[in-house]
Amino acid sequence: MEFGFDTEKVERGKAALILYAAYKSRNKNSSLNGIETWNRFAAYIKGACLKSTNTAEFVDNFCKMGGIDSIKPRYLSTDGGLTFLPTGELVQSGDVKDYKLRVIEDDGLLQLFENEGILLTMLVRERIQREKLEGITDEIED
Repeated sequence: MEFGFDTEKVERGKAALILYAAYKSRNKNSSLNGIETWNRFAAYIKGACLKSTNTAEFVDNFCKMGGIDSIKPRYLSTDGGLTFLPTGELVQSGDVKDYKLRVIEDDGLLQLFENEGILLTMLVRERIQREKLEGITDEIED
């Protein structure tokens, strides 16, 4: 289990976390709501890859396609509760937001989005389904 996803590869967990956070942050009028949600989701991954040269561009392009104004940091949480402050101090607090900037700066993920988009989509879907079974829902139902 990496970054809350059913995978043993850290890089896949990072890529799935970005997609999960984007999906969960979508707007009410997003095209990622409704019957064709997951077909569009996979298509947006491919489309965003075609227009991107790095992971940050991919995230921006994916969000534009999906009607996502911004990614909410709470969806990037990985249950660790530990955060390094800019001073280097390690703290544990729900009040300190972890934006996972290092994950979004990891340009090695672009190749994963390009080659494993369907697998990443399935990892996101599996986590959402698992959360529903656990009673964790706080956003738009799909």
